[in-house]
Amino acid sequence: MLRPRGTLACRKQRRSEVRPWRRAANSVWMTSMQQTFLPFRYVPSGPLAESKGVVYTKSWVVDLLLDLAGYGDRMNLVDALAVEPAAGEGAFLVAMARRLAASCVRQGRPLSDCESSLIAYELDDASAETARWAVADALLAAGVGMPAASKLAACWIRTGDYLIDAPRLPRADFVIGNPPYVRLEDMPVEVAGLYRETYPTMRGRADLYVGFFEAGLRQLKDGGVCGFICADRWMLNQYGAELRRLVTGGFGVETIVEMHNADAFDDEVSAYPAITIIRRGRQTRTVVASAGPGVEAASGSVLASSLRPAEVGVLRPMPDGLTAAVVDNWFTGTDPWPCSSPARLALLRRLEEKFRPLESEATGTRVGIGVATGLDKVFITRDAGLVEPSRLLPLAMAQDTATGCFQWSGHFLVNPWDADGLVDLREFPRLRAYFEQAQAEVKKRNTAQRNPGGWYRTIDRVHLSLVNQPKLYIPDIKEHLNPVLDRGETYPHHNLYFLTSDRWDLEVLGGLLLSSVAQLFVEAYGVRMRGGYLRFQAQYLRRVRVPNPEAIAPAQAGSLIEAFRRRDRRLATAVALQLYRVEESEIERAHGY
Repeated sequence: MLRPRGTLACRKQRRSEVRPWRRAANSVWMTSMQQTFLPFRYVPSGPLAESKGVVYTKSWVVDLLLDLAGYGDRMNLVDALAVEPAAGEGAFLVAMARRLAASCVRQGRPLSDCESSLIAYELDDASAETARWAVADALLAAGVGMPAASKLAACWIRTGDYLIDAPRLPRADFVIGNPPYVRLEDMPVEVAGLYRETYPTMRGRADLYVGFFEAGLRQLKDGGVCGFICADRWMLNQYGAELRRLVTGGFGVETIVEMHNADAFDDEVSAYPAITIIRRGRQTRTVVASAGPGVEAASGSVLASSLRPAEVGVLRPMPDGLTAAVVDNWFTGTDPWPCSSPARLALLRRLEEKFRPLESEATGTRVGIGVATGLDKVFITRDAGLVEPSRLLPLAMAQDTATGCFQWSGHFLVNPWDADGLVDLREFPRLRAYFEQAQAEVKKRNTAQRNPGGWYRTIDRVHLSLVNQPKLYIPDIKEHLNPVLDRGETYPHHNLYFLTSDRWDLEVLGGLLLSSVAQLFVEAYGVRMRGGYLRFQAQYLRRVRVPNPEAIAPAQAGSLIEAFRRRDRRLATAVALQLYRVEESEIERAHGY
């Protein structure tokens, strides 16, 4: 069987337009990419599955995404423009070509009318060529003659960098596919810098797919749809904040299908994938779904049909393995999107509308983190005679909270701060001698190089008033929220978060935080690490909603104190369910029990 070749005229023309500097950048990127596992390079199973660093996507996932995006052969796809920005070896592209050809036949139009209906990009020459062969084969199987199949495949598929070309491409009705999943810090500096300059949503430790989202969204016509299957970490993480702002500022999130536990790939993947359907237009209701084991027994079209409301706000019965909910009010600005469970999201939205955040000016409640030193082996000691006693501050460590009752381990912070700022080392000869003995290492720290006159400072300033304040300590990494009371005796280390409050009885608050309701918020917004542990960072703790402390009856407060002291999560949850007016079954569904 003849194959479409990359030497056709339309391909020659495109490649002649590639700037030399971009070819060089592509070459550098591909060299780097070939050394990096790309978990989101989706290709079909079979003879195309020969490349390294790929994960094979099952056809029902491709069909589900295309159907949700509205890219179906009953539509007039000929006069629409669809873009596949990272074609790989053709998984989505082959399915799109079949649907486009079928749409053309339905309308009784010649296939030549489709030459401008589809644009696909692939950075790697070999993968692009394989995709051309796959598309031509699909068209031949659909009854298209070889010359037409070869010409269309070659004209549709471009070897190049979509992120570079996107600003100059025509507006699209559809942008569909699976963008690469690569950390920017794993890419050459010059290439990553160019992408950051072009796509301002790529902030911090962003992944490359953030740029693909921005490029695809900006390319859409009014009413156009971007449908990607991609890691969903951007919905929660800080590096996705600007992308969330872009989406909520001019687009509508129509459907999100979390697929962490679905049998979507031939190989096991730990990249937390989700299908996301976003339309350029006003935000209305959003369908949030979760696809789990057994969902693949239904076809993509059946699944997509189930996720379209039969009437306003009402979904059809779900196939096995699929759960869904309709959310009337979507998030705004940079707020995280906790979409891992429809039941969880629905309950969260309800609680967030009725209750105030944990950190509140009204209650004088503050969430903070302990001191980062930049060199713990110098600034932390258990030697009570190391320096002047006034320069040693009792320091609370995460290990001190392990039993649920604070037990100080005897650690001190070698403290270079007083109430007015950094101390003068000349006034503390033992402290000065100690720091000067270690100054070679101390001065290597970034904070010391930025502040050469205060080279002996810790990264964070120490606020001495915090020592004598009663506070709850929450260790950074745990499976469950584990608040522990310090009655005003120590200062927290960086691996501890703290809560202080002017109006809360901290034992009542601690009991509330032990409950499954409080855990719900952190699980929804936080990111689980390997081993199932959660990061209890301040940004997630601030998402916890709490009742008005004055609205808690004395008996309920007493029960929460008892639960806190006994570490009784069951009792804490029973009281919390009353305070939040939530049924136990709702919490169980939200937690996935």
